[in-house]
Amino acid sequence: MKRSSIILAVCWFSHTLIAQTAAIDSLKMIAENHPKDSIGLNTRLNLVFELTRINPQQALYFAHQAASAAQALGKENKLCGAYGYLVTLHQAEGRLDSAFHYLNLQQTLVARNHTNKKIALNFNQTAGLFYKNQGQYSKALPYALEALKLSPPKTESYAGQLLNVGNIFFYLGKYKESVDHHLQALTVFEELGSKRGISFCLQSLGGDFFKLKQWSTSKEYFSKSLSIKEELNDKRGMVNALSGIADVYKEQRQFDRAQELYDRAIRLAQELKLVLEEARCQHQVGLLHKQMKQPANALSSFTKAQKLARQAGDSTLSATVGSEIITLTLEEKKLEASLMTNLNTFVATGDRSSEALEYYRLSEYYYLNKHYDKAYEYLIKHVLLRDSLEGNAVILQLATLKEQYEGEKKEKEIELLKKDQELQALALSRERANKTIISIALISVVIISLLLVNRFRVMSRLKRQAELEKMRQNIARDLHDSIGSTLSSINIISQMALKDANGSTSHFQRIAQHSSSMMESMSDIVWSINPNNDSLRQVISKMKEFAAEILDPLDVMYTFSGEENLQNLTLDVSTRKNLFLIFKEAINNAAKYSSASTIKIHFKKENGSIWLSIQDNGKGFDIQENSSGNGLRNMQARAENVHGKLDLKSNRDGTEIMLSFPIT
Repeated sequence: MKRSSIILAVCWFSHTLIAQTAAIDSLKMIAENHPKDSIGLNTRLNLVFELTRINPQQALYFAHQAASAAQALGKENKLCGAYGYLVTLHQAEGRLDSAFHYLNLQQTLVARNHTNKKIALNFNQTAGLFYKNQGQYSKALPYALEALKLSPPKTESYAGQLLNVGNIFFYLGKYKESVDHHLQALTVFEELGSKRGISFCLQSLGGDFFKLKQWSTSKEYFSKSLSIKEELNDKRGMVNALSGIADVYKEQRQFDRAQELYDRAIRLAQELKLVLEEARCQHQVGLLHKQMKQPANALSSFTKAQKLARQAGDSTLSATVGSEIITLTLEEKKLEASLMTNLNTFVATGDRSSEALEYYRLSEYYYLNKHYDKAYEYLIKHVLLRDSLEGNAVILQLATLKEQYEGEKKEKEIELLKKDQELQALALSRERANKTIISIALISVVIISLLLVNRFRVMSRLKRQAELEKMRQNIARDLHDSIGSTLSSINIISQMALKDANGSTSHFQRIAQHSSSMMESMSDIVWSINPNNDSLRQVISKMKEFAAEILDPLDVMYTFSGEENLQNLTLDVSTRKNLFLIFKEAINNAAKYSSASTIKIHFKKENGSIWLSIQDNGKGFDIQENSSGNGLRNMQARAENVHGKLDLKSNRDGTEIMLSFPIT
């Protein structure tokens, strides 16, 4: 069962990671398609937000692109946001000159847009984080408080500023204020459903209770934070959570477990090139080895931590690690001066926890050197400051705050239950009403459906009757025009032949011609209404038969091309008939008047239409003089009947007729 749960968890995490990767890939594609517009700018800022905690190098690349695009478009709000990301990302990688450069650019935007609250908010937020990460907590606090003041209440921005202010109070040793702000931030993030924000708050609360030596509570918060960060693939957050849990194991003297977690955190920080996070982890590893009585290993870790802290610009951490190094190396002459320098640094930056520790180190130093008065003085300072930070009153206040938070959550849950009960009662009432309405609606639908079906049948019947009537009219008209006139001619010629005393055969020849024409027309009419001839293949076959009958006796060469791509198409009766008659008229005209030796017939399908080209190499004719002829008018009329277009070109090199009509 346990193994199955692990497999399911791994599959779920893989699915989440794939979905996140797909979302980032989609954003990258949008950014590529919009290199210089507002859509591309917003997409790049979203990419920076998504990548900051999983791939800082790519985040830095897109932050530079976003800054360039915002500057080109004159979007100063967005430009300030891009600068903020550049400050944070450069600082995380230890490039302090670049980070400070972009912070100054932000400040320039604030001066230029002094009434723009969004720009002011972004700058104060960035400056607060910048100075906090440098260990200058007293300097960071005013910026963070101003950002909190500018943030719209009950938003993610507001909750984030509550969290930042709480973190700064934490480093200043004001744990009650720290927990108060952290719990407020957690409440807002929970209301907004922001998992990332919740994970940050849980991490900070773990740190609050760690400082107060509440190991089990601290570990509980760190573990919950790590679980959410793994779910979100927040690699940067995972570094801090792993380090926090390792700190708890270190204090509980579970050294192997602590070392394992520190190693994981360091590898992840190195992968992401997070200099400051790696420095903090190396510092804790040094403390671990010191506690394990391994001074050589401790000194190695402290040396790495100090180098990284200096690179990241964190003066507080650098001073803290420096004290550890001096203590280990026992350089007596440098020890007092270094301890006093570090103490001044902690007082200046407001790091009261480190200040208390440094008082203890100075007391110990003076005691070993038999300066008992100074040793006692600094010991009293250490005890007083430690008690103010870790006293029972503070712990009681924190417990009260936590109980208030849990109580508020329970009250909200009770209110939600009451509302759920009320909603369920309303739902039952609505369900009854809905059943009645649905029953009426179903009966109405059945009746309406029956009426619609009946109407459809009547309309279909009427439509079929209309189509049949139209076909009958067309057949009657064709019989009248083609057959009737021919029969009339035959009748007249027969009477003339009877009256001709000489019995001339010319009249009988004319009767033969007319009867032949009548048979041909009758054949065409029968062919056009026969459903077996609906395919375009049959039409082309009929065209070839007609062309052979007309052009072979005249020794006119003709070719058909392109029909192989049209074999599966079908045509309705009207289109089929008009297409054939246009072709027939064109071939007849070419045979009678063009004196052509070659005729090319070409078909093609293009853009939902069929194109027919009939081109000869005859002597051509003047289109303007012959435009009034019945043949051309009939061809144009038949083209219009099939919603097509007929174009005619003629010169001394020949004539081309081009017909196009849509496929329905």
